[in-house]
Amino acid sequence: MTFWGRLRFFFLVFTDWLLGTRLVERELTRLQRQVRTYEAYASAILQQMQALSHVLHVVQVELCVLYLRQRYLLRSNTWLRFDPAEDADEERSLDLLIARLVKHDLATVRTEAVGEQAYAYHLRPDWSSLIDLLSTWKDRLDPVMLLWLGEMRSKENGEVRH
Repeated sequence: MTFWGRLRFFFLVFTDWLLGTRLVERELTRLQRQVRTYEAYASAILQQMQALSHVLHVVQVELCVLYLRQRYLLRSNTWLRFDPAEDADEERSLDLLIARLVKHDLATVRTEAVGEQAYAYHLRPDWSSLIDLLSTWKDRLDPVMLLWLGEMRSKENGEVRH
């Protein structure tokens, strides 16, 4: 409470004591209403932030799936294999996929030693979990993407090449 707020409150207490009014009680009631109003605003903002956070997560996962689809189209035999020693972009892409998919249990990564101090990484997306997450955006997803996701889920039983 600021100095002027305290001075005002002291004045109200003194006036209540001197004149027998209920100014302090009214002021406290007014302040409690203001606090409830601000708490309602804060609660609404928190709900909006949580909704936006979920939307952001879904969009990031969708971008990762689009990137994986691009890799699938460009290199159908090794699209889930990442070798950071070959290309710096591979390492950045793998870091992104790990942050957005693996850390949220939407994929797993297996490491393979390809030399001394060199490793290749094999990504294994959990297509069922990805489809479940992206189904909230089913009306906004490209129909071709939905078909591809369904195809990947059907191949998940060991047929997908790593």
